Amino acid sequence: MDEFDGVLAMLNAAGGRIPGRTTIQKLGYFATLPDAIRAHYRPHYYGPYSADIAGAIQTLISYGFIEERLETSVAPESAATPDWKRYTYSLTTDGERLVQRLEKEHASEFREIEEIVSICRDTANLDSKTLSWAAKIHYIQALEKKDMSHSEIRETARTLNWDLTEDQIERGVNLLKNLQIS
Repeated sequence: MDEFDGVLAMLNAAGGRIPGRTTIQKLGYFATLPDAIRAHYRPHYYGPYSADIAGAIQTLISYGFIEERLETSVAPESAATPDWKRYTYSLTTDGERLVQRLEKEHASEFREIEEIVSICRDTANLDSKTLSWAAKIHYIQALEKKDMSHSEIRETARTLNWDLTEDQIERGVNLLKNLQIS
């Protein structure tokens, strides 16, 4: 399934709404592993990133199949992040109708994506940070073509400008185990 249909399938599997671009990116990354979605990923600050998925989101917004909402919070007491923002994506009525048609055409991919989203929801509550840690770990191990110790993961992560703590690695590995992705 292409990245456009994949974004719609992920939104559908998440109940029609996904908070955060990072969450969509990481769910998409996990969905590329069993070939449920075709998209290319490269290393980025928050882990594997796909310009294909980002472009699909913008196109689907412009066609009226998904809606983008900006959530903001001004926190003057926090010097580190005084202005917090997150984009939330939802299926529109037209998007829901399109999903119904696509679900018939891509039944096996939809089931695979539903399973991935369900596991990510149950294990990590679709938390973008946990999804990012798991995606980074998987990306590193796929890059190195081997299972790695936590210290090897941390060392390789640093070469990609990713800093992973022991706890983050543990939580990421736990999600990967639940996804049955090593």
